[in-house]
Amino acid sequence: MQHKLVLLRHGQSIWNVEQRFTGSTDVPLTELGVAEARRAGEVLRESGYAFDLVFTSRLSRARQTAREALMVMGLPDIEVRHDARLNERSFGILEGMRFVDAAARYGEPWGQPWLWGLRPEGGESLDDLMERLRPLWQTDIHDAVTAGRKVLVVAHGNTIRAFDELLRSGQGERLDRVPTATPLLYEWNGSPAGVKRTAFEVSNSASSASKMA
Repeated sequence: MQHKLVLLRHGQSIWNVEQRFTGSTDVPLTELGVAEARRAGEVLRESGYAFDLVFTSRLSRARQTAREALMVMGLPDIEVRHDARLNERSFGILEGMRFVDAAARYGEPWGQPWLWGLRPEGGESLDDLMERLRPLWQTDIHDAVTAGRKVLVVAHGNTIRAFDELLRSGQGERLDRVPTATPLLYEWNGSPAGVKRTAFEVSNSASSASKMA
């Protein structure tokens, strides 16, 4: 049996524009971010996707993205579960700092939003985030998908990177850049070995999907 899961990063936020580490800070969407969320909903609707269960973080940028996308899809009343385990990775002392300033103060590797292998003081590493997400994946999301639920997860850049590692560890390049409001489709048969990841094209009125390594 083929299983499918769609992950969606929130639309553009104010601190995305300012190139800051956002993390657990509750920063709202920009007007463009709202439009991106609606466009993601259009792309999913035009591609024939419908959901009966949505997971989001408790941060407003993810919740608003889910709300806008579902409204466009004609699914305003489906079950939505807000779970703090889906919140963005905590960046500790880096939170609110511009990427360029973090690189200047702490070194170039600290100026990248994914911070592979690094744990900011007072914050989380990606491995920490994966361990935070693992129980949610194993006992809630995975079980729902394998039971036949049509699941959408609306979260954050590093949350999606961590999910990608949980789903596809050792199956190709790591997911560095996670565009805002671009749906990612994960498909697998039986056990989640050999998971295929597909990113939807959201720039055109006619949606298409192109495989990502």
